[in-house]
Amino acid sequence: MTSPLVRPDLRWMASYVEAMREGYSRDNLRVETPETIAAIAAEPEAFVRQLLAPPTTIVLPDGSLGERVPETHFWAVEGDRFLGSISVRHRLNPVLEKWGGHIGYAVRPSERRRGVAGAMLAEALAWCRETLPLDRVMLTVAEDNPGSQRVIEKNGGVLEDTIPHLWVEGALGRRYWIILR
Repeated sequence: MTSPLVRPDLRWMASYVEAMREGYSRDNLRVETPETIAAIAAEPEAFVRQLLAPPTTIVLPDGSLGERVPETHFWAVEGDRFLGSISVRHRLNPVLEKWGGHIGYAVRPSERRRGVAGAMLAEALAWCRETLPLDRVMLTVAEDNPGSQRVIEKNGGVLEDTIPHLWVEGALGRRYWIILR
């Protein structure tokens, strides 16, 4: 990744939609459907507006409605190509304390294993240090995702525990903390 993180913007929406068609998903628990991709492609302005000013509620993976904590979305780009996304939640609620944490990220399939996730996380951590009154941040990762575990550990993540995954029955997840100050 050669450029710094940027805020979502219409200039990268064609590449963003292309990434979704390639298999990129904003949420690694819910695959993007052709209908979702078509809706985003049809109204890119509304999609970007929603990322820049997220709603105050969120539909959880189990279908229930929950509080959406304040968060800031960033994209990794290279020229006109969307590479991945990372979001920083400004605080935790009871659900995020169990699973989800402060930071979540995803990289489009064709850009994986190129250092994009590590660079995004390092830059997001710097943003947290400069912007948020947090001493540490939590990240969670599925037990069967060693690549993301390495990204977190290389960025200072210390494993707190391994727990039953909150949203995937029978799966385990790891909770990590990264000290900011």
